[in-house]
Amino acid sequence: MYTFIKISLITLVTPLLLTTNTDKNTTNAPNTSVNFHIGSFDSGKVRANKEGKLFFVEFYADWCTPCKWMDKTTFKDGNVVSLLNDNYVPLKMDIESSEGRGLKGEYSVRMLPTILIFNSQGRMIERVEKTLSSEAMVSLLSFHNNDENKEAGVMQTNSSPSSSQNADTPDLNHLYNRYKVAERFKTNYKLQVGNHMDYAKAFKQVKGLKDQFIEPIVVMNDYVDNKTHYKVLMGEFKTMQEAESFRVILKRDFDLDAIVY
Repeated sequence: MYTFIKISLITLVTPLLLTTNTDKNTTNAPNTSVNFHIGSFDSGKVRANKEGKLFFVEFYADWCTPCKWMDKTTFKDGNVVSLLNDNYVPLKMDIESSEGRGLKGEYSVRMLPTILIFNSQGRMIERVEKTLSSEAMVSLLSFHNNDENKEAGVMQTNSSPSSSQNADTPDLNHLYNRYKVAERFKTNYKLQVGNHMDYAKAFKQVKGLKDQFIEPIVVMNDYVDNKTHYKVLMGEFKTMQEAESFRVILKRDFDLDAIVY
């Protein structure tokens, strides 16, 4: 009897182990990271031309808080990851590096993050000088993701977007409008508790807020009338109502003025 039970247990357990190992080896986890190009700016542009893709460049620095925010949110979004990996050669360029300092001057990078998009021919077709949410980034990438911008061939260069870009087709016009209004269709809300012209003052406020609150706090920059504004944002709220409720608490209990962002 003992021998029969032992043999039966082996017979039952062995197929289960084999099935588990097989499933583990054959499961393909989705890619949740952007495959940023490893190499120089020029090599990335050449690769984009060869592969018939667009060339995406984000200028950043280790001390840039909005850049870090995009790394943790925008560039982790599944739709952003898919669009960049499938249709673009994406590159992150540190402006503190020797190459980055040269490109900063060549392309007049005045604030961080700055995003430049080139078509496969090497012609710049977009310049964005602001922090982008995942929704806005998807609209931006989708708008430029068309066959006209992904033709492999002889490379051309310039340092500014062309005013003759063809956006006459209904599909492109639709994508362009989505890009312009994307920030109005958010899936999350924050409270703006500060707006500074000096980054040092914004950083000082962030430090003070982090000593009082456990909510996430970030600094996002905006470019208005040729001036950089550093906005201090607090919290992550799924609905406008949640954000408004917390705004009331901040004013009532902490005498802190805020607006829903």
